[in-house]
Amino acid sequence: MIFILVVSVMLSVIGLVFFAFEGGFGGRGHGMGGQISQSFWFVLFVVPLVVLVSVLGYALVFPELSEEKPERAPSLAPSVERGESVLDAVLRVLNEDEKKVIETLVEEGGTMLQKDIRWKTGLSRVKTHRILFRLAKRRIVSAEKYYNTNRITLAEWLQKESARG
Repeated sequence: MIFILVVSVMLSVIGLVFFAFEGGFGGRGHGMGGQISQSFWFVLFVVPLVVLVSVLGYALVFPELSEEKPERAPSLAPSVERGESVLDAVLRVLNEDEKKVIETLVEEGGTMLQKDIRWKTGLSRVKTHRILFRLAKRRIVSAEKYYNTNRITLAEWLQKESARG
């Protein structure tokens, strides 16, 4: 985004300078040839300026889209204080398909291939992928390339808890 802004400013300044020297805004005209050149430099000034204003406006209206913030795992301390295990607290906030995937992983020791998760849970390939993507985004599982599939592993903090419980 910064690159776009810098290029826009540079093109706009170049266009303005040449537009002014070529007789823009009522300056000295050079007949028909001057009009074409004048129009070209005027467009070279205006278009980057419009892009610059648009990008800045977009960045001001949608600031959360312009910066990547790492998602933090939610604190499960209040649930643990009530005597509930971390695994139970995690399962409580997941939808049914996500629960099915996590329970399958826990039963299998915390690590499975994505294709095996698909077969054990009975979910479609696409649905399994989307569920695992959401779980990985929330750092509940991690995925590692393994030939033409992925090796899915429960997060360490969840594996330790499931081993205790």
